[in-house]
Amino acid sequence: MNKDVLTVLQEDFNVCKKFIQKVAKTLLNEEVSKYPIFVAVFEDQDIDLGIPILRREEIGSAFTFNASHLEEFSNKGLVLEDKLETFRKNFKNPFEQCCIFITTAEESSFVFLPYETEKVWEPANREQLN
Repeated sequence: MNKDVLTVLQEDFNVCKKFIQKVAKTLLNEEVSKYPIFVAVFEDQDIDLGIPILRREEIGSAFTFNASHLEEFSNKGLVLEDKLETFRKNFKNPFEQCCIFITTAEESSFVFLPYETEKVWEPANREQLN
């Protein structure tokens, strides 16, 4: 993933992370999924994944954020059935870190961003997921 795009993601995430964390806690507490995933859609890309919760034009960011979960990613073939257990093992504590599926016109990738610090992004091991 392009480091410039990841830097913009970190900046946008820092602005709206409290809201995203609230949505993640709702997904967890209402037992929608143990694996909430937020789709960060860069600029004018259109993606049929998750439910939009923050639109870029409304919050003045480069990203639109959609709420999703591992089960949807599995149903749509984005995380293959034989890789689900590996994905679950590599998934960070969802109360502490946000799993983001970042997508641009050129590429897509999973990253984890902590809610409490402004730590640099932590990439997921893509080979283990697909």
